[in-house]
Amino acid sequence: MQARRWQQIDEIFHSALQVEDNQRGAFLHAACAGDEGLQTELEALLARYGEAGTFLESPALEVAAEALAKAGCIDIGPEDVAEPAAVGETISHYRILSKLGSGGMGIVYEAEDLRLGRRVALKFLSGNLAANSEALQRFEREARAASSLNHPNICTIYGVEQHNHQPVIVMEALEGVSLTGRIREGPIPLDELLEYAVQIADALGAAHEKGIIHRDIKPGNIFLARNGRPKILDFGVAKVIRPHDAQDGFEAEALTLHGSIPGTTAYMSPEQARGEETGAGSDLFSLGVVLYEMATGKQPFARKNPALTTDAILNVRPASPTSLNPALPVALDTIIFRMLEKTCELRYHHAADICSDLKRLKAGRESRQAIASGNARIWRRAAASAFGIIAIASGLFFYVRRTPRLTEKDTIVLADFKNATGDPVFDGTLRQGLALQLEQSPFLSLVSEERIQQSLHMMQRPADERLTPELAREVCERTGSAAVLEGSIASLGSQYVIGLRAKNCRSGDVLDEEQAQASRKEDVLGSLSQIARKFRTRVGESLATVEKHATPLTEATTPSLEALKAYSAAWRVSFSTGPPAAVPFLLRAIQIDPNFAIAHAFLGSTYGAIGDSVLSAKSTSKAYQLRDRATDRERFFIMLTYDLLVTGNLEKAKQTGELWAQTYPRDAQPHGFLSWIA
Repeated sequence: MQARRWQQIDEIFHSALQVEDNQRGAFLHAACAGDEGLQTELEALLARYGEAGTFLESPALEVAAEALAKAGCIDIGPEDVAEPAAVGETISHYRILSKLGSGGMGIVYEAEDLRLGRRVALKFLSGNLAANSEALQRFEREARAASSLNHPNICTIYGVEQHNHQPVIVMEALEGVSLTGRIREGPIPLDELLEYAVQIADALGAAHEKGIIHRDIKPGNIFLARNGRPKILDFGVAKVIRPHDAQDGFEAEALTLHGSIPGTTAYMSPEQARGEETGAGSDLFSLGVVLYEMATGKQPFARKNPALTTDAILNVRPASPTSLNPALPVALDTIIFRMLEKTCELRYHHAADICSDLKRLKAGRESRQAIASGNARIWRRAAASAFGIIAIASGLFFYVRRTPRLTEKDTIVLADFKNATGDPVFDGTLRQGLALQLEQSPFLSLVSEERIQQSLHMMQRPADERLTPELAREVCERTGSAAVLEGSIASLGSQYVIGLRAKNCRSGDVLDEEQAQASRKEDVLGSLSQIARKFRTRVGESLATVEKHATPLTEATTPSLEALKAYSAAWRVSFSTGPPAAVPFLLRAIQIDPNFAIAHAFLGSTYGAIGDSVLSAKSTSKAYQLRDRATDRERFFIMLTYDLLVTGNLEKAKQTGELWAQTYPRDAQPHGFLSWIA
């Protein structure tokens, strides 16, 4: 059997192992693409498949193949099963004890080091590749690449010997199970997963620092030793992106057979699948695929054949891990999806950053467990209780927005903006921006999203229906409010025209009408702030009060329409779907504008609501650092939650809440916090 044919069988065989038994027939039919001989061979191999406890991915395939070859069931020539060594044979000062199995290029034996009295593993080049100069060069370079790495989570290379004029890699012998075998038992529990993931990411980071890109990170190349330590194996297709030692002559080359794309299809990064140059980000993508599989038991991109798998890698966003395994925290979704970004620039840039986020998630779980057992410090318990206050007692500041009962003249329903520009960046964004401006007023109150949703439900209208002026007017009447505020934006040549109109929701009379122009898209938010300021004075608010509580959006919130759009989307899905759904939108908003203070605060509040105290404290602290880039009302929220969730200073939190209540007497939020603190 040709090496290429065997490689094809190897890949389909291991893909088939991920498919349910009752679906394997259809999978094989599609994967073999009408090659009946190939399908017959694979069906025979799968029928003889059995578990194998070694640190290679392919021993089960090797054992099954040899058994079937001896029985004459499949056509494997002598070169495919030729043994480079025999049990009992001594090579240099190593005595062969047993065969462990074989992988894509090598055959591995357990041996005894007669000089040091220890067990080792000897890796030989497969018989059918021993005469291939490129394969031989790749095998030798694997030894050099791996031996240059000294890390507890990378399989140690002791040296290289010669046997029959060919190299033999001497490496540490491992006892345990491959990660592939562990995943077959089902999703790995979160604590165990985080422990493994941190160590694997740290090992990858060490390799990348040496300029070595693995290019074939997958469960089959990760071994779980019995001491609980994962080990990265097989640097046979690694790539050296710079010399790791200027004096050792180790050239910056790819360790790849000519004309092939290195790696295993289901775990390739998009750039790897396209045959482009790969860097550290490619390994981090592959690690994201592995973490996804560890967390869910499912491969995110594997399809019926390599072509469909490649298409999924390039174009498909997989289901969230939490949707497949609800026991997972949404913070793990966030980490994995950042690793699986299609564009390398949007992924983690360094393995160390992944380690840090995984460690924070791990520490957060340990902290919550300590709180549950009563061993945490008092202020931590207070912070944990504060999460409940934020999420339940007063409602999340950002999407529940409960309002006290107000007089009719004070309450306004804010309709969706009419966007006549054709630019989707304004959809939902300007309504959110206007709300942020008007909420700075101590005298105006917007009807909360909660009350709007309740009204839509009573009207038997979809919760996500666009709030047109007509629909907003009906909501206005049902909620006993005073007016509907309609907004619009249109293009006028190269300029933008922003309009604002307030109508009595019963009579339809126009109470006020404002208009402003912006010469550029970047100026739209500034113009929106101007007309919001004018509207507040027209409805009776003094100019002095407006000046005091009217920081422009571009200064207090964000100058970026795209960031505000992502924030607006987070606000909507938080209310309609729940806090976890908001996280990706908030991360996007912060990525666009890292100084978006209220987005950091929203993210901290969201993490708190879903029980991740560590990430919550991190985001809340960042918001506190940027608090000068928030409106007065938002600044009160940021300062109060910072003392509740980060410092534990309840007295200072109480003082902030009291000042908030005095400044915004119609705002229910500070009273909710104060009722708990008191």
